[in-house]
Formats: sequence, structure tokens, C-alpha cells
Amino acid sequence: MLPRRRRAVLVAALAVSMLLPATGVPSAQAAFDPGNRVNAADIDGQVEQAGEAVDAANAKVSRALKTLVLARGQLPAARRAKVVAERSATSALVEAERAANAARMANIAVITSQVQQQRVSTELQAVSDQIDDVVRLVYQQGPLGEIEVILDAKDPGDFALRLASVDAISKSQATAQSNLFKARADLVMKGVQHEALKATAEKAKLAAETQLANARQAQAQAGAAQLRIVQLVAERKASLVIAKKNKAVIAKRFQRLKAKQALMAKQAAAAARREAARLAAQGDNSPTGELRWPIDGGGVSADVGPRVHPVYGYDSCHTGTDIRGATGTPIHAAAAGTVAMISDGGPYGLATLIAHADGMTTFYAHQLSVSVSEGQRVDAGEVIGAVGTSGWVTGPHLHFEVRLGGTAYDPMGWFGGSKSPVSCQ
Repeated sequence: MLPRRRRAVLVAALAVSMLLPATGVPSAQAAFDPGNRVNAADIDGQVEQAGEAVDAANAKVSRALKTLVLARGQLPAARRAKVVAERSATSALVEAERAANAARMANIAVITSQVQQQRVSTELQAVSDQIDDVVRLVYQQGPLGEIEVILDAKDPGDFALRLASVDAISKSQATAQSNLFKARADLVMKGVQHEALKATAEKAKLAAETQLANARQAQAQAGAAQLRIVQLVAERKASLVIAKKNKAVIAKRFQRLKAKQALMAKQAAAAARREAARLAAQGDNSPTGELRWPIDGGGVSADVGPRVHPVYGYDSCHTGTDIRGATGTPIHAAAAGTVAMISDGGPYGLATLIAHADGMTTFYAHQLSVSVSEGQRVDAGEVIGAVGTSGWVTGPHLHFEVRLGGTAYDPMGWFGGSKSPVSCQ
């Protein structure tokens, strides 16, 4: 955005260029000739509204610059967020792979345990079959079968042989029974180990699934961070294009209109001096009434009422009376009261608001200077400032308002006219 003073200059200059698109700058005599008061009033009113067009023209640049500043401010944080997200995604993927490997190893251990259980179960079945054979044999031979085998020996040598055979059979039976007990215990232990391995495998599976979900979430965050960076870069590029494009246009327009404004101001000042001299020669023709006329010898250049916006063509409203006066002409308080506010800037420029009795206020705009301060008591006719060209104007004059309870009234109602609110407000 342009600084306030430069924008005020641009406002006035733009107003001049829009008001004089083809015919050139009118002569100072024509602009301030009493016979052309209607044209002068139109110029004053249109200049006050022209600033809206400038603000609208600069709004696009302002939004672009704000977007540019915002994008520049957010881009470093977005890039840092992307780095963090990518690191988190990489770490999560490593953890997910580690968990997946652990789950695979746990599953292999479960399968191995199942094979071992099957092998022990087969061995147990073989030993059980041997024990069953021994039991059947003992049952068939009776409890004294082994003794009978020994006693049936024909000689000492046969006796020793039979005794050794019986001893070997007894040992074999004892070994088979021991192997049976051992196989059963081994099978029980393998079962316990198998269940533990199954629990470990299930835990590893859940851990792998959790790490995989974390990895996917981290990847999504990294993708979102990358997308945000792309978006911010695009916004920054678009903002720079808009700002550069409009900067050149506005700078060129500003220089052109500034030259026109300087010429117009010079002609307006000369015409104002001639008008002041003419009024002085004619004598005081100030209106009289219940209030004191703010400018001695100053005639009305524009009345209250509706106006057409010079650029957009919509209706606007002029809520005060414009009174002619050369730059530096004293401005008098319309009635006794208290200075409620002194403001500077915007369409009214340097302005004074005075509060009077019965809820009435008077307003004096476009001043060159003020000679009172806020809170000061003033008398009717006391000088409160001087006529100037502050605000959105092309020439010196006073914008004078009268309000009751905050509602704008036609000031001429206190100088012989009808006291009625401004109809278009």
C-alpha cells in the first residue's frame, strides 16, 4: 500500500484524470466562475468519492502483498515440518520392517515347535506300542513266565544262556518304560514351549501391524507437508506476479496524475484568488439566519442531496453544504459550543466537530489549519480554523454539516430554508 500522503495525492490526481478524460483541464476562470457553480459542485462531490476507486484499484495489490508476506512467513515452518515428517516416516518404516522380521522369526519358531511336537508324539507312540507288546506278553505267559523259562534249562550252560536272555528282556522292558516317561515329559514341555512361541508370534504380529500403521501415518504427514510447501510456493509466485504487474501500472498512473494535479492545483489557486477578489468587490453576500455563516462572503458551491458515483455509477449521498473560500480564509463557529473532535485524514481531511445545545453538532471539513483544541469552549463567530484543500478535493472550499441527534440536516434550514433531514442518507 502507498503511504497515506502519497495515496492522498494519488486520490486527488486520479479524480482529476477521471473527471477530465478527453477535454483537458478547464480554465481556472471557468472552474470558479459564478455562472458555472453547478459544474464546480459536481467536481467537488466527485473528488470526495474518487478515493474509493483508488482503494479498489489498490486492493488487489494489497491482498497479493499480504498473501506474499504470509506465504514467506509460513514457508520455513512448512519446510521444517516436512523434514521432521520425512524423518519420522523413515524411522517408522525401519521399525515396521524390524517388527515384520520379528514376526516372521516368531512364526518360524512356531512352525519348528509344531514339527518337534509331531516328532516327539511319534516317538511316544512307538514307545507306547513297545510297552503294549510287553504287557500282552506278560499277560499271556503269566507272572511266572520268566522263571519257567529259566527252570526249563537242560544243563548249566543252557541255564546261563536263558538267564542272560531273561535279564536282557527285563532291561529292555525297563528302558522302554523309561523312554515312555521321558517322551511324555518331553511332549508336555514341547507343548508349553509351543504355546509360549505362539504368544510371542502374536505379539510380534501386533507390533508389526502397529509399526506399519505408524509408518503409513508418517508418510501421509510427510506428503501433506510437501503439499503445503507446493501450495505456499505457488501462492508466493502468484502474489509476486500480481504485485509486480500492478506496481508498474499504478506507478505509471501515479506519475501521470501527479503532473495533472500540480497543474490543476496551480490553476485552482489562481482562480480562488480571483474569486475572493470578486466577492470582496461585491460586498458580503453571506446568508443570514439562526446560525452564523462560517465563511464571510462565501457562496454555496454544492448543496446536500444524492449524487452519482463518477466511476461505478451507483448513487451516493452528499450530507453537507460546500461553501466557497480561498485558501487561508478564516472559518467561524456557527454557534457557541464545545470542540468535540479534531480529525485528520480520509475524504474530509483536517476537520473540526463542534457540539452545541439540544443535541446539535456542526462539522467543518477540508481545513488548512485549526486554531482550537478538543474540549475548548468557543463562541458563535469565533475563528476555529482556515479554509484549505485537505482530503479529497481539487480546490479550496469548506464542507459544512449540521446534525441533530447524529442525523444530517440541510444546513440551509438554519438560513431561511426548510429544516429537514438529508433525504438520501
